[in-house]
Amino acid sequence: MWVNSKKLIGNLSALIFNPVAAIAAVLSCTAFLYLLERAAHHMPFVMLSVLGIVTVLFLLSSRIYFSLYTALAITVLLSIASVLKYRTKGFDLHIYDLVFTGTDPQAFAFLMNGFAAYILPVVVLMIGALIGLTLVFIAEHKARMSALRRSGMVAVTFALIPLSYPLAADEPRYFHYLGGFNASAFFVSFLDLRDAAIGRSISDRFAELPAARPFASPGPCEATGPKPDLFVVLSESQTDLSRLDQYGISQLFAQQFKSADGKRRELRVETFGGGTWVSNFSLMTGLSSLDFGWRAPYLTTTMEGKVHQSLATELSRCGYRTAVLMPMDHGFVNEGPFLESIGFDEVLDYNRIGASEYAHRDRFYFEAARAFIEQHRRTDGRPLFLEVQTMFAHSPYVEHLSDPDLELTSTSGNIELDEYLRRVAQSQKDFAWFLGQAEAESRDHPSIVLEFGDHQSFATREVVNHLYPDFAVNDLKSSAYRSYFTVHGMGLELNMAPFDFASLDIAYLGVSLIEAAGLGRSPMFADLAALRDRCEGKMHFCADRGSVDQHLQKRIASGYLTVQ
Repeated sequence: MWVNSKKLIGNLSALIFNPVAAIAAVLSCTAFLYLLERAAHHMPFVMLSVLGIVTVLFLLSSRIYFSLYTALAITVLLSIASVLKYRTKGFDLHIYDLVFTGTDPQAFAFLMNGFAAYILPVVVLMIGALIGLTLVFIAEHKARMSALRRSGMVAVTFALIPLSYPLAADEPRYFHYLGGFNASAFFVSFLDLRDAAIGRSISDRFAELPAARPFASPGPCEATGPKPDLFVVLSESQTDLSRLDQYGISQLFAQQFKSADGKRRELRVETFGGGTWVSNFSLMTGLSSLDFGWRAPYLTTTMEGKVHQSLATELSRCGYRTAVLMPMDHGFVNEGPFLESIGFDEVLDYNRIGASEYAHRDRFYFEAARAFIEQHRRTDGRPLFLEVQTMFAHSPYVEHLSDPDLELTSTSGNIELDEYLRRVAQSQKDFAWFLGQAEAESRDHPSIVLEFGDHQSFATREVVNHLYPDFAVNDLKSSAYRSYFTVHGMGLELNMAPFDFASLDIAYLGVSLIEAAGLGRSPMFADLAALRDRCEGKMHFCADRGSVDQHLQKRIASGYLTVQ
């Protein structure tokens, strides 16, 4: 028995520590990575990056086969993880996912809770690779090559990698991460880490432009009438399904996604499939996340304490109490601390509202909001601004969570799409309940309820792609970034003119709400409204880009925005 085992081990060693096996492994992995990358001209960069890992590991371990197999395993696992992230979030794996999300226990817990079906297979592969590579390390003899020569191999390889860089020198890397280039994206993102370390930021864009004069100091907040309560509902992962004329979807949702005046309104967002906090950042700050380039998904961390005028500070100036109710933990992607840093009085997080899971029905969040509203009105005489973030329509859709009493038959035969449709129908039913509560008390407490979809869900991707030929996750002007908003006035005459654009960028939603409420605007917000009108509802892609840059410069000059 022992002899047979020893012979088997010897045969495996002869196979593994064989140049032919190593070449076969390289060729197989190259073919696999190409299938994930789908761009032949990117492959020299990908494979030189692999070679870079090989040379570093060889320098440290003196084991060439171990170094080669480990580098291939690392690259394949990173690429698979990127595919899974891109499928659910529309953004490739980035080094900052390890720097920020990987060190955020709340974010990690959320991922494990909701996406275990995606994560566990990768973890199993990692454990298997770790065990196998450990055995290779133990079995392989050290190569007889000096450390100096091994160091030279590292130096030569890392000198070649920049020559194979797949983007043009002035091409924004942000769009590369939106392109689904899952073998190269992680390696490209190391340049973003470099830029962050040496202090490159959007301030570089303004360095050669003429200095701007700061905004005048804001005066008192005047109002055209009583100040209404303002409620903003973030309808998680929702889009206007009435425009999807396939599988009978448009008929199922024909009565939803309309404002009180019966109109449907298009909202342009800057994230697809995930990244709720990206949309919320723009809503609350009046800034386009795209102006921050690759930092867009990480702004709640990198911009904490750097935005000093926001929707919250503007409404506080007008006497409002400001609060956000969120389904996640306070520290999730640093959103709670960020919101507090831009002026919110209170953040009602997962623990404070008594949540027991991440996928509560939206009615749960609306009832928690009602409890807060009633307590506020008993104890505080100020008008209230409250954002309610929901969660029920969020992925994954492999589990049936909708109310069994909800009559909505399967429409597509696609399990995930059908579950998504049921959840949106349930969420819209719960939102109607919240609207009814606001309407019932509108005589004594007039209010405005603004609802919006933060981004599209990947569950509808194939349908939207089929119906709208311009659909492209790597094109921020495409239908992939089209969402909706609705506005409802309760107990007051509502000025809808600030919302009446063919399409409105999410960065303008807050100032439009201020105008609709009849509140006086500070000079900065008045300038933001004028920019909206001049740019016809567009911000980052405004035809008069100089006006956008001037507005940003004035924010910086006024001390309202720190971009270093």
